[in-house]
Amino acid sequence: MLPADSPSIQPPSAAEIEFIEAEAWADLQVNLPADFQAQHDIRVQRCNGAVLLIAGDSQALTINRVIGLGLVAPLTERDLDEVVHAYAAAGVNRFIVQWSPAAQPAAAHEWFIARGFTVLPRPITKVYRRAGATNALVADPLLTVTEIGPDDAQVFEDLVAVPLGVPEGLGPGIRSTIGLPGWRFYLVHDGQRPIAGSALFVRGRMAWCGLGATIESDRRRGAQAALLARRLHDAANDGCEWVSADTLAEMTDRPSQSYRNMTRAGFTTLYDRPNYLLDLRSAPT
Repeated sequence: MLPADSPSIQPPSAAEIEFIEAEAWADLQVNLPADFQAQHDIRVQRCNGAVLLIAGDSQALTINRVIGLGLVAPLTERDLDEVVHAYAAAGVNRFIVQWSPAAQPAAAHEWFIARGFTVLPRPITKVYRRAGATNALVADPLLTVTEIGPDDAQVFEDLVAVPLGVPEGLGPGIRSTIGLPGWRFYLVHDGQRPIAGSALFVRGRMAWCGLGATIESDRRRGAQAALLARRLHDAANDGCEWVSADTLAEMTDRPSQSYRNMTRAGFTTLYDRPNYLLDLRSAPT
C-alpha cells in the first residue's frame, strides 16, 4: 500500500468521486429485503453510466435522484427524456438530478430548464482527500468510536434516521449493508450511551464517507470529527487511496458544521453540485 502522502497517487477524477457515492447508495437500495423493496417499489436503474435511485412509493428526494449523468459519456436530450420517463413510469412525482459541473455538455442546463426542472437553492459540496491519519480533529475524550455489525443495525437506524431526515418507515434503507463486504459502520458512545453514527464504503482505490449524524443533545462535542478520523484511518488500512464525502454547501446565512468538520480534517472542495428538481405534476407535456 502506498503511503497517503505519496506523489505517485494520481488524484481522482470527478467521475470517480461521483460514482463512489452513487454506488454506495445503489448498494444500500439493492440490499434491502426483497419484500421491503416490493412494498416501496424500490429499484436501481442505469442510463449511460448514471445511477437512478427510484422509490415509487416515496417522495423522498434522497432515494429519488440521479447521480452521474454526463460523466461516462456526454448527456443527450434522448438520455434525459429516458430518465424522466423512468421516474414517471414508476409513479414518482418529484425527483432530482445531481449534475456535476464536470459533466458534459454545458448546454444541458437549457435542456433541464426546458423540461421544467428548477435549481434548488442550496447545492451539495463535494470534497475529497487522501486516505490516512489526520491529527487536525479534536473530540471530547469521553467519547469512543466503535465499529459495529448486524447486531447493532437497529441501534444505528434508531440513532441516525431522524437527524438525517429519513422518512418514517424507510429507516432500513440506511442500514441494509451493515456487515457486507466493502462497508464499515460505526457508533460513537458516551459511556454506554450511543450518540452518533456514520458509515464508510470502499471500492477499489476510492472510499465514501456518509450517513453521519449525531443526536441533537450531543452535537458540537466532536463526535463527527472522531468518526471522520476513524474512517480516514480505516480507509487507508483497506488499501484505499482517496476518500470523498458530500454535505450541504455552506452559505452566508446558512453555515454548515459538517462542511467545517471536513475542511478541518483536510478535505479539499472539488465543487458545488447543483440539484435540478423536476415535479412531474407541473412539468411541460
